[in-house]
Amino acid sequence: MARQNRKFTPRQRTTRPLGVPLTTNLPPSQALLPPTNRDGSWFIDPPLSSRLYQKSGLGKMQSDQSIRITSEEILFCHWHRHVPLPSEHWFRDSVKENPDIVARGVVFDTARSGGEILIPAENIPSKWGVEIPKATWAMRWNREQVFSKEPPVAHVRWAWTTDEIDWVEMLEWTNTVHSYGMVAEFFVIDEEMDVTMYLLGMAQPSGNQCLWDSFSSDEKQHLSILWDERITRGTGWYIPELSTWPCESIGVEHLSGRHLREEEGKWMNVMLKNLQLPPELELFNDLMQRGVLLRPGFKFGSRWRVYDTPVGEAHAPWLVQPVELAPVNWEAACLAVRLSEGVHKSWLCALPLQGRWFYLQMQRWLPGRT
Repeated sequence: MARQNRKFTPRQRTTRPLGVPLTTNLPPSQALLPPTNRDGSWFIDPPLSSRLYQKSGLGKMQSDQSIRITSEEILFCHWHRHVPLPSEHWFRDSVKENPDIVARGVVFDTARSGGEILIPAENIPSKWGVEIPKATWAMRWNREQVFSKEPPVAHVRWAWTTDEIDWVEMLEWTNTVHSYGMVAEFFVIDEEMDVTMYLLGMAQPSGNQCLWDSFSSDEKQHLSILWDERITRGTGWYIPELSTWPCESIGVEHLSGRHLREEEGKWMNVMLKNLQLPPELELFNDLMQRGVLLRPGFKFGSRWRVYDTPVGEAHAPWLVQPVELAPVNWEAACLAVRLSEGVHKSWLCALPLQGRWFYLQMQRWLPGRT
């Protein structure tokens, strides 16, 4: 019955066949020549080379007006510019030599499908003065830009869903890209050859909760008296018969008392007794100093759901996952982001670097279309 009530049509997925153009444009009256190999690289000669380069930013211009093109550009030109493949067995042989051509070809085609200009990093001439980190695979320009006269807007990388993630390296790359005034994009390809695009950024969670340093000495003394009355329950504590509780961001009111989780109680004990902060509380403390309110995020697959206002006023805008609990591969990361966005929250990975905490945000997006 449920199947009969469905009214939507599933999205059609392209299979990108070889030998068949994907473009609806008619082919030229005279068949184009395939790329030729010179010293291990592939080239397209003029006059076609000039048209591909000037109109589409394809290839790297050479002194003889030919363009050197990458394997992903060969596939793109084959599908969308009616350029024949170099030979009948070129793709098969290329995959044997470098299996990454499968993902690169699909990602490149997807990235350019909306009209955006994507140029492989190896094609960027030094005279443009664009700084390119080693990890960057390609640069992206918006469709309305003139790529040869304007700087790109984004650095782009790609990965299979099964690839493992080095979160510290991701953070450093994102920071580097941002230092150039550009955005960091990651394209993830799954085993169905479908590509999901992500924007990486730095979040600054903050809220309106009272900070510890804002409490008066009388309030801290009152909290100390209440803390001394605590009763252990499970891994946390119960403070009974409360009249007032000045720290609304710590604990939950229930059964005529205050219930504190283990991390909350340990943090409060450190604050009240002016003790050395243990490493396991450093992230918790950083978030508390930002004025946010932390609640368990186990229902959403994360360590915390993080509020910028009291719980009853609005939903938590963030889900925070410490790096040691973060997904190990892109499949799990994509799932975490999809889950968080499904409940209208932003997914953040918290990482320590050079003495401070960073909150790396991943969000799905469509470059140039959102």
